Amino acid sequence: MKLRLILINLAVFFLILSVNDFQIYAESKTSSNKRFIDNKDGTISDSKTGLMWIKNDSFLHSGHWINWSEAKAYINDLNKTGYANYFDWKLPTTRELKTLYDADKINSSQVGREMKIHIDPLFGKNGSGSLWSMNGNGRHNAFGVVFNTGDVFSANKYSRSRKATRGVRIFSHNK
Repeated sequence: MKLRLILINLAVFFLILSVNDFQIYAESKTSSNKRFIDNKDGTISDSKTGLMWIKNDSFLHSGHWINWSEAKAYINDLNKTGYANYFDWKLPTTRELKTLYDADKINSSQVGREMKIHIDPLFGKNGSGSLWSMNGNGRHNAFGVVFNTGDVFSANKYSRSRKATRGVRIFSHNK
């Protein structure tokens, strides 16, 4: 009976860890300019734009690069599971993604490359330097943003070449 109770407690413990992406949360942290706030639930709020972002991009969540269709499926999964207790995640627009770019900040390098990712260091490290947006570009292509330069890219919707996405939602109407 004691062994069963121990096993149940361990299962609950690991379930809680997996729900929180294996992060233990404490008090909130803010970026050096106080624009970004780490909510300690796997999300970061942007006080300038009123947007809430997922701290880790889809590559950091899954370990896989994704194409545009998979980016949309990833967002649907966030909403099905109620990531961080929210059910209104969406793919960002290129305009929203560009608000994350800051040439003066270096978060890290894209995994496996020397490409510097210019976003606030509060975001997850060593993810993708190229994030898909919700914006299509004709029948076969879609837009995203490269965080080495802040430029918009257009790529084939089936391309997975070092691409990921990051969920976003509106938390404030300060825009």
